[in-house]
Amino acid sequence: MKRLNLIIHKLSMQQAESHTPDMAALIDSAEEIIADEYGVTIAVAKRIIADRITTARRGQAEILANVIGLLIASKNLTVMVHSLAIAFGMDQLNGAHSQSEIARKLGVTRALISHYVLGWRDVLAGGIGGFDNLTFRKHNKTRATYTKSASNPIITAKRKRRIK
Repeated sequence: MKRLNLIIHKLSMQQAESHTPDMAALIDSAEEIIADEYGVTIAVAKRIIADRITTARRGQAEILANVIGLLIASKNLTVMVHSLAIAFGMDQLNGAHSQSEIARKLGVTRALISHYVLGWRDVLAGGIGGFDNLTFRKHNKTRATYTKSASNPIITAKRKRRIK
């Protein structure tokens, strides 16, 4: 399976350059491709592949540990699980079509769902920006507007009433 993925990746990279696939790339092993790329021996290429796999698994284990820890410590597990599903892109599996719909179903605000989704995206990214989805984030130029609307007198009064 890894070899097939590597071949597909190699082909997609070549298709941008040419319509004729590189036949040698189709029959090269992953080790041979790595060895050619880095100018190392096959033995070193095998070590590079093993190290990549080990590093990826460690990263996945750390992310999973963070997720489990946050779920265990959560005071609102239902909201956390639903927002985790949204962050993974699995929200439609539950028949939900938007954060607003999930919020109505759970009796919370859409802003709370969005807050947790952003938090989960950061946890799941594990420091890798490629996982982050910027469509959920506010732009810096609109933050002042959101801050102003979040601190209006009605919301402030409601907060004070809840604290009492």
